[in-house]
Amino acid sequence: MILMKLLIIGCGGHGRCCLEIAEAMNQYDEIAFLDDGHINEMIQGRKVIGKINDIDKYMQDFDEVFIAIGNNHFRKELIKKVESQNYKLATLIHPDSRTSKHSYIDKGTVIFPYACIESNARIGKGCIICSNTVINHDATVQDDCLIYSNSTIRAEAVIEEETRIGSNCCISFRGHVLKQSDIKDGEVV
Repeated sequence: MILMKLLIIGCGGHGRCCLEIAEAMNQYDEIAFLDDGHINEMIQGRKVIGKINDIDKYMQDFDEVFIAIGNNHFRKELIKKVESQNYKLATLIHPDSRTSKHSYIDKGTVIFPYACIESNARIGKGCIICSNTVINHDATVQDDCLIYSNSTIRAEAVIEEETRIGSNCCISFRGHVLKQSDIKDGEVV
């Protein structure tokens, strides 16, 4: 098995979680961070080798890059930059998640442990699907969305791009959430 090198952009709380997911996948023999605030520090045993804007300086040394930024809009902009320079975006799926072989998960997305992605669900580019979230069959989560823990997106629902859904939310059967919505913790839509 050939292992790869991964560069994670952002080493805050989300970046550290993404590091653990990447490690659990057992695909990478080297992982490093870029982050503006912690240069040359070790974060959970991995080095911050430079600033976010230094990506061009380091990409030739890595096979894939993952944007581990929680802010939907900023993450989207960094993904655009990475793609415009033909760098390969990683997709991180924790082995303890449940993803149907008939679902679709686009590049740059992270699926946390114990999330469940059912048959024919579609998850767009650059999404964050946190632990214990359920995306029911035939639901669509468009690009650059963040869905926090313990939320359920019911069958045939559509979540438009750059939406943030808090913890313990339920988006109803065939529900429709508009672009850049901010659904507060515990809401039912």
